[in-house]
Amino acid sequence: MIEFTPAAKEAISHYKATLQIPEGYALRVGIRQKNAQDKGLLIGFDEKNEKDRTANIDGIEVIYNAGQIFFFAGMQIDFQDNEGKKGFKFLEKRTK
Repeated sequence: MIEFTPAAKEAISHYKATLQIPEGYALRVGIRQKNAQDKGLLIGFDEKNEKDRTANIDGIEVIYNAGQIFFFAGMQIDFQDNEGKKGFKFLEKRTK
């Protein structure tokens, strides 16, 4: 599936504690498809629907569409703060 860096886990916990995330929402990981050639990965808090699957990764409840898992399987989610520009970034997981 996916992994979270320590910075991403900290940011997710921070956002979940400080934003008014509705009860029952979980972290969605998925694909934002603009067209057939332009697919972007997305991450955000969302409500599970009937087509979603759930997984508990490092204590974080993650929801995803089963048909999209191959686009982000094996990825690592990081949180970066570069000169005031904050955000999550999907990285290729490094193998040892």
